[in-house]
Amino acid sequence: MNVLAWLLAWLRSWRPRFILQARQHSGQWRALRQAHLLKQPECAVCGRTKNLTVHHVIPVSVNPQRELDPENLLTMCETPCHFMFGHLFNYHCYNRNVRRMAAEFRVAIKKRECPEHFL
Repeated sequence: MNVLAWLLAWLRSWRPRFILQARQHSGQWRALRQAHLLKQPECAVCGRTKNLTVHHVIPVSVNPQRELDPENLLTMCETPCHFMFGHLFNYHCYNRNVRRMAAEFRVAIKKRECPEHFL
């Protein structure tokens, strides 16, 4: 079996279990998520307002008691900011410093200098 075929087979067997585990939120999650998006309607990193997700700074799998803690939530765009900043390029990992990194990157974006012919 070549590497690509093995990877596809592994993803098919792994992903459904992961998605089921990740989506087993409490019944209050949907309402809290909507309220959070009203308070923070843009990505904390890049400022986008489309394709947003509410990220748990400390994952529910690590600390289930913080699932509904508003202080544990951060709005991010699904791609690329959530993957890059929230999970440091690996959905099995999490970034305790995501708030600080997001704020620093947001400032850098606002201060960036671009020659006019690139705008």
